[in-house]
Amino acid sequence: MGEGKTSVILPMLAVELSSADSVLTRIIVLKSLFPTNYDSLKYKLGGLLNRRIFSFRCRRDLNFNNQQINKINHRLQRGLHRCDVLLTSPEDILSFDLLTIDRCRKEQFEIGRSMLNVQRWLKTYARDVLDESDEILHVKYQLIYTIGGQQQVDGGAERWKTIQTIFILLKKHCQDIFTQFQEKVFYKPPARKSAFPQFRLQSHEPYAYLCTKISKDWIDSRNYRHEDKNMILSFIRDTLLTSAQLDGKFPSLDIQLFLMVRGLLTSEVLLVALRKRHRVNYGVNPSLAFNRLMAVPFRAKDVVADRTEFGHPDVALVLSHLSYYYSGLSNSQLSQCFKRLSESEIDPVPIYDQWVLYEDNVPNWLKQWKGVNLKDCQQCRAHLFPTFRHNMLVINYFLNHFVFPREAKQFPQKLVASSWDLSSSLRSQLITGFSGTNDTQLLLPVHIRQHDLPELKKTDAIVISNLLQPDNAKYQFLTIDATSESILKEIIKCEEPVNVILDVGALFIDE
Repeated sequence: MGEGKTSVILPMLAVELSSADSVLTRIIVLKSLFPTNYDSLKYKLGGLLNRRIFSFRCRRDLNFNNQQINKINHRLQRGLHRCDVLLTSPEDILSFDLLTIDRCRKEQFEIGRSMLNVQRWLKTYARDVLDESDEILHVKYQLIYTIGGQQQVDGGAERWKTIQTIFILLKKHCQDIFTQFQEKVFYKPPARKSAFPQFRLQSHEPYAYLCTKISKDWIDSRNYRHEDKNMILSFIRDTLLTSAQLDGKFPSLDIQLFLMVRGLLTSEVLLVALRKRHRVNYGVNPSLAFNRLMAVPFRAKDVVADRTEFGHPDVALVLSHLSYYYSGLSNSQLSQCFKRLSESEIDPVPIYDQWVLYEDNVPNWLKQWKGVNLKDCQQCRAHLFPTFRHNMLVINYFLNHFVFPREAKQFPQKLVASSWDLSSSLRSQLITGFSGTNDTQLLLPVHIRQHDLPELKKTDAIVISNLLQPDNAKYQFLTIDATSESILKEIIKCEEPVNVILDVGALFIDE
């Protein structure tokens, strides 16, 4: 890593491969690095060697016509004969592939045939070079085009209300799980009784214990007959059992609930969510232009992945709950909740009483609904909103009325492309890729082979040697519950002054 693959080797390789007019050299880079790579190649190949660099961009909202596709085809062929270099990203390639299928699906056969001809030409003449191939060919990467009109998720409101019940039950066991599994769990108690604790699973081991606890609690809360509880527990914990075995014994709505709980727990949707880090792997996009309140993927700490959403509806719902549990509601969101409570609920008193009962340290004059004056901005901002900002019941109320009914949708069909389509064995030309790591070779597509150069086999030994240098002899162990403040205090205590802090593990995420 850091030895000049992108800045030195990539331009040299592009010049060498594009020297003959038998192949079109296509450089594939990560979308986030596209502007940097384009400027670098344009300067080194265009400015110094007079080689033309041209890009190929494609998005779903680009409504190509037949004339435009013919121009693209002509430009690609001209680039082949002039020894030009094509720069693009995985999203652009896969987007064009899916658009071709989508046009044919819509019976736009003329434009679909033209796009298919471009695809076939590229598979014959494009000589692909993948920069950061471990990321581009990562098994988790896929591009999805949804088809059809939006529909409510199966189960509707019961879907997210079941998730909320699971989180309330999970909250009861967080302390116990942390006590039992220690280093395998990250746990930070909430500041208020009504808030959800900072809780993350560091390994798979505690999850089975957690599922059993939550399953039993959920069944006990449903008032089923004692002789039926073991049958329900077996069905939830064993994915091999079919719903036909419960037909006639339970109402269809109850069986649907059992399937929801089984999906969350036994099918490990909850595990996937609890392994992710808020504001690092997921969160709510703060941009007003995005106009979406559900959680979306993050590329890094506080860096939203552009134009992406979670494909699995349950994962999106669970992570949306966690996002708001951790960050709390803003003043405007709380204002929406109390305004709706005041104007739209037939009887707001029992709902507010439940919120207060779930809370601790509520001012006496706020313990009754009649003591709340929503027109008093000072009271709201200084007392009311801070009291209920992290209250799980208030957050659930906000999600149930302002977020999920509008955004928790699914589509009847999807078109999917993955990294395997980038490295298809049907291509006529070789595909070359390089990266700074070699530990993902078992996750590469099956027809891709990793070839470690003999002169680079010493790299691991060099890294170990550098780590063992006297300059790196100082190491300080951080506790599992370390916070940004505690880390900074430890840095201040260091004998030698620290001039630069590289937050590689995104540890500084406290508010």
